[in-house]
Amino acid sequence: MTTSSKPDAAALLFEQHSRSETYSVMEKLRAQYARTPRDAVLAERFEKLIGAAVQRHDVTRPAGFDNRGVGSGLAIIGPTGVGKSRAIRRFLSRHVVLAGYDDPTSPSPLISVSAPSPCTSMQLARAILRRSGYPIERDLPAHRLWEMVWERLDLIKKFVLHIDELQHVTQHLSEKDMQEVVNLLKHAMEARRISIVISAVDTVLPFLQFDPQLFRRFDFMEFEKISPDTLGDLRCAVHDFAKSAGVTADESLETHRDFYSRLAHAGLGAFGYSIVLTHLAIERCLKSGDDKLTVEHFTGAFAQKSAFSLDRNPFKAERWHEIDCSALFVEKQIAPPEPSVKNRRKKR
Repeated sequence: MTTSSKPDAAALLFEQHSRSETYSVMEKLRAQYARTPRDAVLAERFEKLIGAAVQRHDVTRPAGFDNRGVGSGLAIIGPTGVGKSRAIRRFLSRHVVLAGYDDPTSPSPLISVSAPSPCTSMQLARAILRRSGYPIERDLPAHRLWEMVWERLDLIKKFVLHIDELQHVTQHLSEKDMQEVVNLLKHAMEARRISIVISAVDTVLPFLQFDPQLFRRFDFMEFEKISPDTLGDLRCAVHDFAKSAGVTADESLETHRDFYSRLAHAGLGAFGYSIVLTHLAIERCLKSGDDKLTVEHFTGAFAQKSAFSLDRNPFKAERWHEIDCSALFVEKQIAPPEPSVKNRRKKR
């Protein structure tokens, strides 16, 4: 049997699992996007960057790829799990010009790459070349790899570069290596007229602040953790997902003490993680044959996801706000050893 005639194991497994109605519902549910007001802010920041990217360098000539000004930067910063990457992908995929960014042969002017972990500047260059449809197999020095990156992006007319998880490149750099990466980004914006979009956790901030010239070229957007002001967005998402799954959000979600605050706490304050827990609760509800999504479904979903005991389950515990939901095991207070018989006699 040739390789091409071998059965696709992924397709076979999907066919097996998709016979379940719950599986099909959850597949559609996980593809559904929960919109929040920050999507409009993200779109505004992107449009500002794109507008600057296509501004004419020579106002006497027509606009076009060869008549662009210098590039600028946008840094989208926030903790893991807040939904940065998904929000960016959704915006790009729905944009009238940027859509198709994941295909290097498309007319989209943007190319997006996720920095592997760990990642050096050489590995980042290779990742960009691979994403551009030009993989490099042989060993080349870093400066030559980056020359090839700029030449390749110029050839396929890409002038917006999105680097996701940039902290993987910058978190262990010496000052010398940090300056090298800074110079690469400045060269991209100034000499190559490429606009840079960065999405990363906040550990990347010291890198962006390392060089004042680089820092001034960037606008910043923070994807914050859930706050009392944004709990309403989480509530809307829970109700929307429940409706899409064909179940009703039980009134206990409204009457249970601080339910949405508890959900946000269980989700580490991150909107994306809180939605993951919501999906698991809905899946639990569907598998139980229930038509109402209750607090108990969330309690069970969290226990399954975290393996926490009931006294550390934020949906049940009285002092739920004191629970560290990021720590699987909590060190117990170890009582000091009893003094030996000999020591007790001395004290007498």
